[in-house]
Amino acid sequence: MFRYWFLTIYVVVSFLKSMRHLYDHELTDPRISYTKRMHLIHEHAKRFTRGCIDQPGSVMTIHQQKKLPEGPVIYITKELCPVTTTLLIGHLEKPFAFMAKPNLFRYPILKQWLKKMAVIHQNQPDEVLLEEAKQRIMSGQSVLLTEAYCHIVEALTEEYDCPLVPIETSGTDRLLTGKIVKRLRPVNVDIHIKAPVMISDYAQKRA
Repeated sequence: MFRYWFLTIYVVVSFLKSMRHLYDHELTDPRISYTKRMHLIHEHAKRFTRGCIDQPGSVMTIHQQKKLPEGPVIYITKELCPVTTTLLIGHLEKPFAFMAKPNLFRYPILKQWLKKMAVIHQNQPDEVLLEEAKQRIMSGQSVLLTEAYCHIVEALTEEYDCPLVPIETSGTDRLLTGKIVKRLRPVNVDIHIKAPVMISDYAQKRA
């Protein structure tokens, strides 16, 4: 119970602080490059999401096989849920865009942060999703996609020759407990960041 209330206070205080960061000069100055601004924005997001996950006492272990190359990459994972997405925002090296359901954009402050992070509305035609993903890659930002969007991944790698970085997580299914009121519990979570591969090699490994 103590951890639950401590986490609640942490989230409320951090969320209020985020209102000030939203209008931070470095996050809005048009003279700052897109890539640098994304790094600054994601640093704020990382601190917030890490705090949310770490406060209950969870232990994160990152297994990274190889240093990532310069420039944008395509992170790809089997499936995503809000908890896993939050976890990856806090612990992946490169700032990335991802897809979110429209209902998340209903909350004013959260909506502004999602827009700053260049998050993509999920409920759109594939052609629109692909075009938005292309814009992120062209701007120098990585993207996070699930295997359900392999057709978009293939189109991106074909046009921009971006390396794929497979991501696997374990333990995230035990983070949330409770049927009605969800609570974070302390668990051991592993994030496996595989070595970068090209789409043909990835397809062979998944076969």
